[in-house]
Amino acid sequence: MRIQSDPGYVLPNLYSSSRNGNHPKIDTGSSHELIHYDTLDLRSVVPRQLPVDAIQHETPKFFFNTEINASLDKVLSGKAPEVSKAAYHIIEANIFATNSDRSDEDRALLLEAGLAQARYLADHYMNDSESAEFLDTMNLLAAVAKTRKVDPATGSVSFVELPQKPQGAPSDYVNPQKLMQRFDPKAYADLQAAVKTGGNTGGVLIEFVKKMRLHPEWAQDYRKEQESLMAGLRNTKIENRFESVQTTNMEAFVNQMKEKAEQVSPQNIDFLASNVAYFAHLLGK
Repeated sequence: MRIQSDPGYVLPNLYSSSRNGNHPKIDTGSSHELIHYDTLDLRSVVPRQLPVDAIQHETPKFFFNTEINASLDKVLSGKAPEVSKAAYHIIEANIFATNSDRSDEDRALLLEAGLAQARYLADHYMNDSESAEFLDTMNLLAAVAKTRKVDPATGSVSFVELPQKPQGAPSDYVNPQKLMQRFDPKAYADLQAAVKTGGNTGGVLIEFVKKMRLHPEWAQDYRKEQESLMAGLRNTKIENRFESVQTTNMEAFVNQMKEKAEQVSPQNIDFLASNVAYFAHLLGK
């Protein structure tokens, strides 16, 4: 084995053979003989900007509760598909922005921009009664979004729990399981255990219904709490920094949204401009 004096790592040359050609031997050589690096200077390369419509996203329809979803279905019924897509995109990308990297300030800006976009939809695609109902519903969802909490231990996100009732149920309907959870925690724990083990869930519910008859105040108190919760959400005032933006036409709307974004949060102008541009794209503008 011979040692080269060239600098670099010493690597075995497995392709050398002995002088008589009968016995292979391992020679070493400089790494420069075996390894060659090609370099490319990327400092002058300009990042590629994808057009707004390069990626098409199919916006999901969220379920909140029967009342809210029925309201959205009602005002969007008969509208062009792009109007419904734009409305649900506002809910997904602005009101309930799912990107976990967003700061609280980012989320506030997106929510406010989303309410301005909702106003554009209402002004251009809905009559007066539809507009009022749609904006009330979007403001209610914005109030729900403001209740967002993140569990520091798990990172899971939660919002205030909205009242739930089956479609067609009377206005005074109360979910027995919610009453059980609120007023009889032991029975509720027994019910959950029965569900997990395949036990007698019906028996647990029947016993609780018997208790309910003896405690009519449970349902009364629960209904009052739910009514108070919804009243508080509906009366939540959300300060909107984009409230003054005009909705005369899409070009003016987009330009004013950008101008306002530069005033209120110049460091976030890129993602806000992209959000508004995609809203315009969904409407074919």
